[in-house]
Amino acid sequence: MDFATKEIFKRYASILIGKPITPVFLNILVTSVCDMRCTHCFFTDELDDRPRKKLQMKTDEIAKISETLRGNLGVLVLAGGEPFTRKDLPQIVRAFYENNKLDSVYLMSNGQIHPRIFPDVAQIMDECPNLNVSVALGIDGMKEAHEKIRRKEGSWDKAIHTARTLQQMKKEQYPRLDIQTCTCVMHSNEDTIFDWYDFLKNDLKPDKVNINYIRPPSNDPIELQFDHKRYQQLSDMILEDTKNAALKNRYGGDSGFFKAAVDIYMHDLIAKTKEENKAQLTCYAGSAGAVIYDNGALSSCENKADVLNLRDYDWDFNAAWNTDLMAERRREAGNGCFCTHESNCFYPSLPFNPKHLVKIKKLESEMKKVAKSVGFEAAKKVAMKA
Repeated sequence: MDFATKEIFKRYASILIGKPITPVFLNILVTSVCDMRCTHCFFTDELDDRPRKKLQMKTDEIAKISETLRGNLGVLVLAGGEPFTRKDLPQIVRAFYENNKLDSVYLMSNGQIHPRIFPDVAQIMDECPNLNVSVALGIDGMKEAHEKIRRKEGSWDKAIHTARTLQQMKKEQYPRLDIQTCTCVMHSNEDTIFDWYDFLKNDLKPDKVNINYIRPPSNDPIELQFDHKRYQQLSDMILEDTKNAALKNRYGGDSGFFKAAVDIYMHDLIAKTKEENKAQLTCYAGSAGAVIYDNGALSSCENKADVLNLRDYDWDFNAAWNTDLMAERRREAGNGCFCTHESNCFYPSLPFNPKHLVKIKKLESEMKKVAKSVGFEAAKKVAMKA
């Protein structure tokens, strides 16, 4: 049994009877420092705020959170701001790797800071020999659309260069490294979103293609106004291309197919949530998943207000996690709360919804089967050439 499935099943009985569990998915916004001001950003008001920056969690404080998590961790997402602005990113990853048997880390980045990205990724790969590392590059379309959204000339070329360099690093030295693209579907890229998908599929060929549904607040509210059907159509295309092996679309490691299946499966549910304006699953934000901000604030979901600050609990995550304040937030989530948030609602919650888990495991099985078939055909061609 792969790591992710094992950790989920260990928690299943507890979560279904309402007993607190340690999260399997942890999202930490490690910094509010960023070199961009994207039109769709929900975190703009906090970016580069000087008083806030003084409160940014230190390396040892994050390490203490890891030490007091009291459980193994399936996925750690490090975001921001731009996480590669921190000089201690490898140390943060190593803390969770050593203390929580971390299976996968997703490093969210705009792909601009080459002097930090490449050496930091290499250091993480070297110091965490069994860790599955995914660099998730935020690229929101072809050059013109991307640079309009990111408000930075030359940013598309830099991000593409980052992707290709990381792909070369994977090929030459680090097979556990995955390169994924994260594209937010919105007003400024809806007219060219399918051109961008064609480029991903036929040219860039990342290990994983992710799409996000834009959510408020947005730096520019116009970005929230787009044709919802385009998101649904793109979601369907990704599903079919994955099933037909026209797109690799999976992570590495023993749990890679399962984690990718959750990603792909949730797109359709997100579209239905928006279309029907009602919950499509029981949300376990605050149970299966948590979010920690750069200043130490703890919440169940980025769409909700902070619940408390870990600073007031001497960075003891378990003590804060088991407070009445967090228990109340868990009850709120389970009482029909819904949204389109991928990493706080759908990703951690779907495996704990039995009817959805069955369908996810079926998709995982289909993905494994087609990957095996493609691998067999590729090996056959190599043998024939020999």
